[in-house]
Amino acid sequence: MRILHVSPMYFPVLGGAELHLKEISEGLAARGHEVTVLTTNTGYSWDLWDAKPGNLESEESINGVKIVRLQPNGGVLGKLIRVGLEARGAHRGMSWLLSPSGLDHFMLGPRAFGAVPYLLSSRVDVVASMNWCWPLAYYCHLARRLKSFKLVGIPLLHTAEEWCNRDIYRQMFRNCDAVIANTEFEAEFARARGARDAQVVGVGIHPEDFERRDGRALREAYQIGKHPVVGFVGRPTANKGIKTVIKAMRRVWKTHGEVRLLIAGPIPPVSRVDDLRLHELTELERSKIITISHFKDEEKPSIFDALDVFVLPSVGESFGIAYLEAWICGKPVIGARIGPTSNVITEGVDGLLADPADPDDLADKLIELLSDPSKRERMGRSGKSKTLARFTWDRIIEEMERIYRKVVEGTMSPR
Repeated sequence: MRILHVSPMYFPVLGGAELHLKEISEGLAARGHEVTVLTTNTGYSWDLWDAKPGNLESEESINGVKIVRLQPNGGVLGKLIRVGLEARGAHRGMSWLLSPSGLDHFMLGPRAFGAVPYLLSSRVDVVASMNWCWPLAYYCHLARRLKSFKLVGIPLLHTAEEWCNRDIYRQMFRNCDAVIANTEFEAEFARARGARDAQVVGVGIHPEDFERRDGRALREAYQIGKHPVVGFVGRPTANKGIKTVIKAMRRVWKTHGEVRLLIAGPIPPVSRVDDLRLHELTELERSKIITISHFKDEEKPSIFDALDVFVLPSVGESFGIAYLEAWICGKPVIGARIGPTSNVITEGVDGLLADPADPDDLADKLIELLSDPSKRERMGRSGKSKTLARFTWDRIIEEMERIYRKVVEGTMSPR
């Protein structure tokens, strides 16, 4: 099959969605399919809103996948559209043509308007639009109105966040030949908004990538010693729950002063003050926090291996690959009590759920696990078994290939 994946960002940009698409794209390419990724030339997620260009190659091939990167500011076409919308009556006319919600989504950053002509000129068997928070998925919807092609939606909905309720998504769901969801909760969310065929696939990991891990060496490198470690691995931004974690830890430290908090993930400039707010902590509290802003993929297993408890009370998830990464290392997890995460974590079996807006609730859950080594070991074991049985990339890619084939052949049966 000739497959075109459309996504706002792609490797080497770091993030769960970017890892997700990289694994699917490379996995399908390894199975002999011709895979192209159409994305933006943006280096960091926090640059998307401002359409700030990155310094990546405009076109290259990585591990058998062709990558085409468009300028996020729209280039010449973007300037023409912006000027045109300033003409008298133009905004009202575009709002009528696209709908108010559609126009709002259309004009969000990044404005990689070149995606539409690229889609119209492409000769592929199936187009899959990933990460609907950003307007590239909407451009696929617009192109489909002008040209007939097979379209699969992979929305990665963060159903606990308001952006998922955009009116335009109802049109986009109806326009897809199939929608691929990460959890049954997300699939039901999509069906309720018009998705004709929502299939649950999920995400995965490569277990072999986590076999060579050395948490002890990482602890030595960061002078952690034998202190218990609570770990947060991901983008430390507000919707990922980092502020709740830090507030919860301040209560944890009152009774468990020996515990260390490890924060591993790329820190956007604004987060140094607005999200992490480390300046509000006492000098003693700050001394108990270890931050790892930059690390290589091969270092990630050792980061998880060094933890006693993994915590990610995020509302910005459609699944959360990091839970699998913690589980494969035998660690218990704590996530947010929201619909998607409740489908991933089996509460009391392989982890706990907490109110993402309540630091006291999260502190209670952290103290519960920090105080009970046997419970931590039991939950970590259960999570690892579940991951190996259900969430490996080999299984996920096989299911993606099956769905794409059925879409191309026109043999999908709605469910």
